[in-house]
Formats: sequence, C-alpha cells, structure tokens
Amino acid sequence: MTVGPVARDDASAAFFAGTAAGEFRLRHCTACGGSSAPQADQCEHCGSTALDWQPAAGGAAVVSWTVTHSKPAEDGSTHTAVLAIAQLDEGPWWWSQIVDADPAAITVGTRLTISFERAGPDFEAVPVFRLA
Repeated sequence: MTVGPVARDDASAAFFAGTAAGEFRLRHCTACGGSSAPQADQCEHCGSTALDWQPAAGGAAVVSWTVTHSKPAEDGSTHTAVLAIAQLDEGPWWWSQIVDADPAAITVGTRLTISFERAGPDFEAVPVFRLA
C-alpha cells in the first residue's frame, strides 16, 4: 500500500516543512515544556496557546494495530498494510502505516522509528513507521 497523495495547506505547512526536511515536528509548549500532537492549537498539558515547533526524537511504541487487505487484483493477488496507533516517545499518539513489517512480528509495545515516504515527487513526505 502506498501513502498519499498528500498536499499541504496553511494549517499543515509548518508540519510538512518538517517532513520535507526529514523531521517529525511536534507542537512544543513554551509555558510548561510539554509536547502536543502536530494538529494541536493549545497545549494538551496546560492549555496554553504559546506553542512552537520542535522535532521529535523519532521513536515510538505500538499501542494498537490492524492489518488491511487490498481488493484482489485480476490475478487474485492482494496487498496487505499494517496500520497502527503508536505513542511517540514524547507522549502524543500518531496514526500511520508500519511499512516493510511482518504483521506477526508486531505486539503492543513493539518499538518503531519514524520514516517518511512520498506518493510521488510532487507530493508531501508523509510520516510512516518502521520496526526499530
């Protein structure tokens, strides 16, 4: 399963500027120092709106996952994808694909690293997970 295509808008521009540079950016609270999900408008810890962007360390752990199967091709073959909810080392949860992974090797707590893939050269780099 491929990712995207995804295109940036005004709300996602800073996040996708990070992914283009190979960074997964989180919202960082300048009031309490907490990390919040990229889409947060206020700190998930103290409620402050004084947020800037900081790159995440790149590690995560599986919280939950599922395996999806594509519609069969004419030859009967299918493709599978592993979709996961993972807790980033900084705390927020992120939903994405675990690429190049055997679904049987995944359990709750499996360590992951963040990577990036594009649907094509004209599209944004999208965060995906790989087994650590």
